[in-house]
Amino acid sequence: MLTALLLAPVLLLQGPSEKQVFDSYLNSIKTAQMSDGSYGGNVVVTADVLTGMALSPRAYRVDDGPFMRDAVEYLLKHQAERTDDWGRDLRIGMALVHVHRDRYLPTAKAIAARHQHSLDDFKSLSITTGTPYGLMEIPQDANLHQIARALADAGIARTYKVKAATATDQDHAAVIAKRRASYERGVDYLLRTRGKSGFWEMMGHPEPGISALAARALLGSERESARKVGMGVVDWLLTMQQEDGSIHGGRVAVYTTSVAIGALVDAGREKDKEAIKRALNFLRMTQTDEDEGYSEEDKFYGGIGYGGDLRPDLSNLQFALQALKDAGTDENDDAFQRAVHFLNRSQNLKETNTETFYDQDDPTPIAAGNDGGAVYYPGNSMAGTTTMPDGTVIARSYGSMTYALLKCFTFAGIPPEDPRVAAAIEWISSHWTLEVNPGFDPMKDPRGGFQGLFYYYLSLSQALTAAKVDKIVTVGGVEHDWRTELADKLMSLQAEDGHWINNDAERWYEGNPALCTAYALGAMRELLK
Repeated sequence: MLTALLLAPVLLLQGPSEKQVFDSYLNSIKTAQMSDGSYGGNVVVTADVLTGMALSPRAYRVDDGPFMRDAVEYLLKHQAERTDDWGRDLRIGMALVHVHRDRYLPTAKAIAARHQHSLDDFKSLSITTGTPYGLMEIPQDANLHQIARALADAGIARTYKVKAATATDQDHAAVIAKRRASYERGVDYLLRTRGKSGFWEMMGHPEPGISALAARALLGSERESARKVGMGVVDWLLTMQQEDGSIHGGRVAVYTTSVAIGALVDAGREKDKEAIKRALNFLRMTQTDEDEGYSEEDKFYGGIGYGGDLRPDLSNLQFALQALKDAGTDENDDAFQRAVHFLNRSQNLKETNTETFYDQDDPTPIAAGNDGGAVYYPGNSMAGTTTMPDGTVIARSYGSMTYALLKCFTFAGIPPEDPRVAAAIEWISSHWTLEVNPGFDPMKDPRGGFQGLFYYYLSLSQALTAAKVDKIVTVGGVEHDWRTELADKLMSLQAEDGHWINNDAERWYEGNPALCTAYALGAMRELLK
């Protein structure tokens, strides 16, 4: 274990990012977990490891796996063994607050109260009370206790002491101008990378879905020349409209029709209204409802799938409902209201989802969890499953679907104070990060969180805009101006030639720079207002 830890500083020599520094130590320190759940068999070390994990850029939480959950259980079991050591109890209380504030708030308050302190005192612990060095200065002969303390202190420092610049701290016009410049660089990249057909291609053939997303990006440009090219793409999309109103090239009919509707709406032409109406009718026809013999009691009632199949999912549904919203559909529309049934079953919230599901031919019962996040469809998650201590198996909530859930609830007129929306916001707050698509189990696949990262950024931007959320409040009451943080993150990831690409996970076609660039520009559009 110690050898692995001492190797970690070698990774620091090439100027890694903050996330890479944390990851280097945290991935190594996981091997120090003992069978009782502790790290090094020590309460304070365990508390510091948990704090470092919770306040790292990846923002690990208690539900992420046994490396968190078992350690929390160890703390809860041993936290009351001594009551005369405020320093020890401070570390324990701080860890519990950060791994899941609401769940462990009563315990944390009790820990503080027995020393005649308040919960706010957990915030007062600063880097100066621990080791005198940060992660970059950990000596190579450091022991487990010192490394754990440095991780905790570094997490505290980045959470409470490093205040990111916000748009209100700067000249707003200059901020928007910087974002606009990044946006137009992305547009230039798209313009340069069209195929011989004049559109964006896959395997030598025009790809209407990516082309529709790119067209929306071009139509958001300030330059008439770019918008003109976007209009040309819209004209081509219209030639692909089928008799049933769908717009596609033979695959992923719902996705392609949905983004094509968005491009047609952005074009703003009177002559396209009939085509938009026909395309919207196609999306309505794909929703599983009474016309196909479904009732509100059915697992998939109100969902929308790829088109032509019988298994809806939240990803297709969010694209379809976004298209309906873009076209001006009222929140009381039947399509939105039917979708609420599917949304309820896709949310891990026992107050409104008490069902148990069976996924395809798997005999394992999948129960609803209770963290407020969302899954791909009832009983299925792209982030996999988690077996709870009582043996219950639940589908893991993850970021992109939780934002999709929030957005769709908002489109259906579900208010912020509704328990379903409040729970989704709570999940987002407790898993706030722009480093990964949160919710994937890093112990099963360290790269899992990078899957669908740019799709995640698009869903996040659209959802928080729709829900009119201006700040994300995370552990310790820290406020995040998500627009500023997302804009800065996107601009930091943009290549010199203007494109974006997911170099860490090519799944879901994010190895395609045109698609990632279109996603990024779609997210950025919400930040230019």
